[in-house]
Amino acid sequence: MDESRTAGSTGPARILIVEDEMIVAEDLALVLSSLGYKTAGIVASGEEAVEKIRELAPDLILMDINLAGRMSGIEAADSIRTLYDAPVIFITAFADTHLIDRARATMPYGYIVKPYNEREIHSTIEIALYTHGLHQQVRASEERYRGFVENFLGIACRRRMDNSPEFFHGTTEAITGYTETELLSGTPSWEDLIVPEDRERIRQHDREIIGQGATRHTREYRIGRRDGTFVWVRELISVVPDSMGKPRYIQSAIYDITEQKDAEAALQKANEELEERVRERTESLNQQVLFLQQLINTIPSPVYYKDTRCTYTGCNTAFESYLGIPRSRILGKTDEEILPAEIAAMTREKDRFLLSHQGIQAYQMKFPHRDRTTHEVLAKKATFTDSEGKITGFIGFLVDITDRIQTEDRLRESEQRFRAVVQDQTDLICRILPNRTVLFANTAFLSYFGKRSEDTTGYIFRFPVHPDDQAAFDSHFASFSPDHPVGSLEFRCLKEGREERWHRWINRAFFDDQGNLQEYLSIGRDITEKKDLEIRDREAHLKMERIRSRLYRLNDQVRGPLSTLILLARKGTGENAAEILMKAEEIESVLEQFFLESDH
Repeated sequence: MDESRTAGSTGPARILIVEDEMIVAEDLALVLSSLGYKTAGIVASGEEAVEKIRELAPDLILMDINLAGRMSGIEAADSIRTLYDAPVIFITAFADTHLIDRARATMPYGYIVKPYNEREIHSTIEIALYTHGLHQQVRASEERYRGFVENFLGIACRRRMDNSPEFFHGTTEAITGYTETELLSGTPSWEDLIVPEDRERIRQHDREIIGQGATRHTREYRIGRRDGTFVWVRELISVVPDSMGKPRYIQSAIYDITEQKDAEAALQKANEELEERVRERTESLNQQVLFLQQLINTIPSPVYYKDTRCTYTGCNTAFESYLGIPRSRILGKTDEEILPAEIAAMTREKDRFLLSHQGIQAYQMKFPHRDRTTHEVLAKKATFTDSEGKITGFIGFLVDITDRIQTEDRLRESEQRFRAVVQDQTDLICRILPNRTVLFANTAFLSYFGKRSEDTTGYIFRFPVHPDDQAAFDSHFASFSPDHPVGSLEFRCLKEGREERWHRWINRAFFDDQGNLQEYLSIGRDITEKKDLEIRDREAHLKMERIRSRLYRLNDQVRGPLSTLILLARKGTGENAAEILMKAEEIESVLEQFFLESDH
């Protein structure tokens, strides 16, 4: 069953049951539910019904006439009718005429006589709801009419077919400056009030509407006031016919619309000013768009933008040039229409993902070039939104990285060759970050320190520097700068933690354009044997110096007595003196030859 509704309601009618016999009340509730109504509540007395009605706000009340308590159903209904606008249907087991007369005085909307049936209850309730709705509409209409009459701010008038007035009513003097009596006497006539510029038009209109018979018209014109000013009025005209269908009189309602006309004039002026501002703004925006397009055209990288349907809506000259396709053949097209199928399918997938997730997207792909080959490009995209944050499209950039990739490939090949050459070197070679993380170490380096590549590459490696040389080692690496990136150092290492070995390293530091240290390239070798030879040579030299020193002392000790002996022999005579002199000179010659040879 369709849900029953009251006039103007949006749901099933809510019914209050006033019955002191609970079995009867519960049965009524079941019947109402089966008929599609809702039970607003069940009360057992008239007093409770009056008290609860404001809280429960029912659409209709089923009221038993005979109730337990001081207040009968009739008295309760009378109080409810006085205080609230709720229809009442009486339920009674008696059809007493006197009782019915008393009940009728409360203006009920129906009667249900016990024992009742569903059809009787349904029809009585529907008639009551419908009747109550009509009463509400009538009251509303009456209130509207009363308000219109009491608050009518225009002039109501009736004219005979000869244009003589029958009556004027309303705010006549406020609008015209003349009283109703003056206008009824024709001094002045209403036609005289119409400004000359509008008068002939209104006369012609009067002739037209009289000829058309029973019609309704609306017209606007100006009338002159007593004070010499004029006002705009709107006249609503109706031609009223007689019983024969011939025009009998003309009645109209006249309103002062001066403020409206002034507002319309102001609005017209505002619209004109707005249109001018819009024109200027449009011109400014067009200039901005042109500027932005020119600006985008200066970008060397290909730039394009699409709408949410993945249709091209714009691009720069670099994009045209890259594809080798003019802009006229790009705009309004999709990738499927201008790109190879495989590439178009990939871009469509990427575009849809970007539009559904909003933000920035970057990926590497192959893209057709005007030279009829595909180039490696880095595609970057970003969505843009309207003032409400709704995605309206996205902009894309293409960066051709073909040359970079080829350069990287060549660098990798060069690095591989370099590594092969370096690996064959007997010198110890490595690349190390400032934190001592090893980037590369050749075979000689790994073998010398007893390491494997996986033990060092990518890990921090600290040279086993002798403690006595650690400060010099650290100072050496700290001294590098962009102006002095190369240096050499000799220091001792503790091989395998105990064997002392001498090393010589040539180190080069690499810096970026901002002067930040990036890495070291170090080349070293074990110079322990060389150091040992140097030490032995130095020790032999020291030993020889010590011997030479002792010989010099011996020379001094021998030459003193020898010189004396030679002097005495020269002064002496005889064979012994000559022989002594010869032997002494021979000893002196031997000494001089010995020291001469030792000096060399």
